[in-house]
Amino acid sequence: MRVNPSPFSILVRTTFIIYVISVFYLIFTPGTYSFSMNAVFQTVHVGYAKVVAMPYRDYSMQAILNVIMTIPAGVYLYIFGFRDRPVLFEVLLIALSIAVFNEGGQFVLDQLVHINRTVDIMDVIHNGLGVVLGFYLMTPFNLFIRSEEKSLQNGKF
Repeated sequence: MRVNPSPFSILVRTTFIIYVISVFYLIFTPGTYSFSMNAVFQTVHVGYAKVVAMPYRDYSMQAILNVIMTIPAGVYLYIFGFRDRPVLFEVLLIALSIAVFNEGGQFVLDQLVHINRTVDIMDVIHNGLGVVLGFYLMTPFNLFIRSEEKSLQNGKF
């Protein structure tokens, strides 16, 4: 017997698909995005890819936006299955994997189709931080949800 998904489940899955498409567009399309006026990065070319040689030369809005971009990934990670056992090591490992996938994908695509992006280890750190923040920002909601579930089970409304 097949159970129809709830409207909330449909909403979460739909927004997840929209989020993934948006992030893929932001990080895997050709172009150069710089939100800092004074950013001067020393880069070295590895094949066709530009790699930042000296990370953290500039604290810019781009760093903040890299964190913000991946906060929803942490929220979805929480929603899709880790809420009952938030193990720090697993969350960090998944966050690092997502971050390396983002920057590694840019590096590989730059080698293959020259998307003209800059690869930076600090982006990996910022992306991973965003995933971890998103995950742990959801923890208080889980405490609230569990207390509500207990109230409903005990007959208290």
